[in-house]
Formats: sequence, structure tokens, C-alpha cells
Amino acid sequence: MKNTVTITLLSFIFSLSSAYSQEIGKHTVSIGISPFGGGVNLSHNMNERTSVNISFGGAPEGDLPDAIKPEIDGFSDNYTHTAKSAWMGIFVSHQPLDQFNWLRVNAGFAVGSIENTIEDNGEVYYADYNENPVSYIGLNIGKPPYKGLVYGLDIGALFSSGADFSHEGGDVDKFNALQDGVPGLTNVLPNFQLTVGYCF
Repeated sequence: MKNTVTITLLSFIFSLSSAYSQEIGKHTVSIGISPFGGGVNLSHNMNERTSVNISFGGAPEGDLPDAIKPEIDGFSDNYTHTAKSAWMGIFVSHQPLDQFNWLRVNAGFAVGSIENTIEDNGEVYYADYNENPVSYIGLNIGKPPYKGLVYGLDIGALFSSGADFSHEGGDVDKFNALQDGVPGLTNVLPNFQLTVGYCF
């Protein structure tokens, strides 16, 4: 019952937000932000329900905030984790349900790299994703491709064969712990992206 009410409210909100323009645009240009950096999205809207999207972006090297750093067995509380990324991908998004024009399934492939450097007491560990391509699937909640301002939230996951781990002067037990399913360094990388753009 609670889920039904939530879905109904979301549908009503997005219906109101799209009421000002019901004309489908052919193209959309948008910008987005995700855990893997900022990006630019170029979309061709084949019709109201299906779009083909090309995205590219990345993030310069920077430190992960302490609030989201996972605990790793054997590592001190003061370890540092820096990361950088560069990527591009091609995706197809499709609206599967007639009554919910604000909900889409998004799937495709991406190429690029995500490089992680973890330092602890002078020991340096690396966890790099350089496998190409990787697959992606997710759900998008947002405004349909009507002309004018568009926005959305994409929630999904990247599926890879896992990171390539290495170290310089590292401890064997800590190195093994790093490879033992640390959140954010596994075969499946969760992703969410907020986007805003213009459809024309």
C-alpha cells in the first residue's frame, strides 16, 4: 500500500511538471554528476519512449571524503584513498510502462578507466579498472523528452570483471583484505547520476 501511494504521488508530480510542454524533442543535451565525476550527455530521442544516449566525462584525481571511506581490515583510520576516472559510453533508455512516462530502463556499455590509490603508513596500494567495455543497467526517474528543461535521476550499476590490484611495499594481509570485497572495489560498482539539460 505504501509503495502504491509513493508511485502514485511521483506519477502525479512528474505529470504536473511536464504539463507545460507535451511536444517531443528530437535531441537533448544535458550535464550530469555521479560518483565517477561530471559528464555531458547527448541524446537522440527516437520517439517519446526510446532514446539513444552518448555520454562522456570523468573526474580529476581527488581524495575520497572520510565519511564514505569504507573500513578495511588492517588499515589505520587515517589511510587515504584518492581516485580519478575518464569514461564514455553509449546507452539506450526505454519507457516500459504506458502509465508511468517518468520511469525508464537504461542499459548500455562504457569504456574508460577508474584508478584508485590507497596509502597507509607509507604503503601504497592500487585498485584500477581498465577492462573495456563494461556493461551498465539502471532505472531512470525524470521528465520525458518534451521540449524545454529536462531532468532526471539514474540509479544503477556497472558490471566488470573486477579491479586489477597491486601494491608497493605493502603488507600481504592488508593486500588480501583489500581484494576481499571492499565496498566500491568489487566487480559491481553502484552508480547514481543527477542530470539536467535541454530538449529541442
